[in-house]
Amino acid sequence: MDRDQPSTIDLLRAAADAMKVDILPNLAPEKHLDALMILSIIAAAERDLADAGGLDARQKERLSTLLPPGSTPKDLCAAIRRGDFDGSEEFQRLQAILLEDARDRLMLVNPKYLAAADADTAEYSGG
Repeated sequence: MDRDQPSTIDLLRAAADAMKVDILPNLAPEKHLDALMILSIIAAAERDLADAGGLDARQKERLSTLLPPGSTPKDLCAAIRRGDFDGSEEFQRLQAILLEDARDRLMLVNPKYLAAADADTAEYSGG
């Protein structure tokens, strides 16, 4: 069965457009920051819906390279606390996986921050 139209993402986009075009210009200046925060939340919700659980699937896939099948992020935290990766060959892989996970999450919640951080890193490294 086809989903009803408009989709949730379409509704979020319509809400964001109304906020930008109709509401924000008519707000008192001291309320602009609140409106921009709402727009940011709407955009994050759009990205999360578009990802459709992909973040969780990617995280499980990454975890499966370090821990037994069925392990959870809590299991990874426990393994780190126990020192399971200290001094091991897997330590570098753990670091890479945690960095990849953080970047993946940032792409959903704040891609502009990630792009700015990448630009700063490239600038400081001579790239």
